[in-house]
Amino acid sequence: MRTRAQQEMEQALKLVQEVANEYPEESKVRQVYGGLCHNFPVLVRTCGLRQAIAFSVDKARRLDSEGSTNEERERAQAHQIHLSHVAHVLAVPQDKLLDTVLTASVEDYMLYTRRVLSAWVYFKRFARSLLKVEPGGDES
Repeated sequence: MRTRAQQEMEQALKLVQEVANEYPEESKVRQVYGGLCHNFPVLVRTCGLRQAIAFSVDKARRLDSEGSTNEERERAQAHQIHLSHVAHVLAVPQDKLLDTVLTASVEDYMLYTRRVLSAWVYFKRFARSLLKVEPGGDES
């Protein structure tokens, strides 16, 4: 039987490894995603989980925008990947992530926040070791 911390670490390893395998080291998607791994917990603690997720949802919407530059699309793609990983951690469908957090009871919201902050320790570590993205990198 594995502890919750072990399960979170395995989950983070799998998800970050997928990003590392799919995007080369110099990829903008990889760099932005790595920056999000480092900065997301700070955003959650500062603004709350709802606003942190809403921020990424807004950034991810630029993926489908007309007239977006290639760099904007790469940033949007990184935010999309990030949102899918948050949804995975919370065990909710990605397309329902924001609604789930917005409509959560106080108890559920606190649980979601604790889950994300607990799991994100490993995302930060793997962003550094697997993606080679240091803290203070590109996050928006």
